[in-house]
Amino acid sequence: MARQPFFGYCSSPSPMNHPFPYVVTTAFGSALLALLVAGCERPEIRVYTVAKEVPEATPPPANATPSHPPKARPQVTFTLPAGWQETGGNSLSLLNFQIASPEGEATVNITPLAGMGGRESAIVNMWREQVGQPPIDEKELAGVLSPVEIAGESGQIFEITGTRDGKPLRIVTAFAHRPDGSWFYKLQGGEAVVAAQKPAFVAFLKSVRIKEGSPSATETAVAAPPATPESPMLAPEGWKALPAGQMQVAKFAVPEHDGAKAEVSVSVFPSDTGGTLANVNRWRRQLAMAETDEAGLPECVTPLGGAAIDGAPGAVLADITSGDRRLLGAIVPREGRWWFYKMLGDAPAVNAERDAFVQFVQSQP
Repeated sequence: MARQPFFGYCSSPSPMNHPFPYVVTTAFGSALLALLVAGCERPEIRVYTVAKEVPEATPPPANATPSHPPKARPQVTFTLPAGWQETGGNSLSLLNFQIASPEGEATVNITPLAGMGGRESAIVNMWREQVGQPPIDEKELAGVLSPVEIAGESGQIFEITGTRDGKPLRIVTAFAHRPDGSWFYKLQGGEAVVAAQKPAFVAFLKSVRIKEGSPSATETAVAAPPATPESPMLAPEGWKALPAGQMQVAKFAVPEHDGAKAEVSVSVFPSDTGGTLANVNRWRRQLAMAETDEAGLPECVTPLGGAAIDGAPGAVLADITSGDRRLLGAIVPREGRWWFYKMLGDAPAVNAERDAFVQFVQSQP
């Protein structure tokens, strides 16, 4: 039996026209814990077999027959800096570390993603957007990225600063494109602790080594991987595919209704980009509406069902209306990634395609 969708409605009769700051997000997610500083602790050499397959650069569709065995789990070795504590992996990051120092607390994550070679500006702008900074163009990119050695290979590193909950935030991100995908290494925390830990972070990057393992019998028997953003998406009848924008994996125009128009976009991220409230407020700003708070969130969002991931809620649907404009936004956690669907446009067009939009969301990937 098909699931019965639920819908929420959140409107504002008098839109506000002033801008609002972006919400700083924790890309790839990890908890912050208070730890004792091991000031005299000697660096430890650790060897780990990653408990999660690295995504292939171009995975096949879900119904495709695999032409080769799945990737074996890589073995990651590194020298652990003093004061760092390894906290294992989760559905978002292969390895996580926590740092406690006199300057404050910070986190480090290692996250391999599907190959993003050639998308350096999109990578940088994704982080810049999340801390309220304007995007940069290709001409400015050279002034932002610096070379760095990662796992014995050439990589790149960049920094951004912003605020979260009124407190300064600094993020140092390094990445390297490999045949098995793009590997990201992120140091995040307050300005003082990140500045103090950056030399140790750079040394850590140099110490990392990634060695391909041998597939086990269980791994060899694994079926084709699930569909990913690179796989074709089956759109409802009448929807017209459009060129996807930056950080989008698909985009569609829905049928016009008495001249009313709307578009649907799909994006996939390795985190929930700040949580439901942050995303709802981001969507409200797109309609020139004031932000809401946790108390007002139930008026805008209702559940779509689905399992939670790492404490995040299951799939939810936001329904926001301002004047003659309407936005439907769905957040759906799947296989360690968060899928974001948005239909934005003239209210009559969104009204007419609401059911098709929900069915589209629930049927993917």
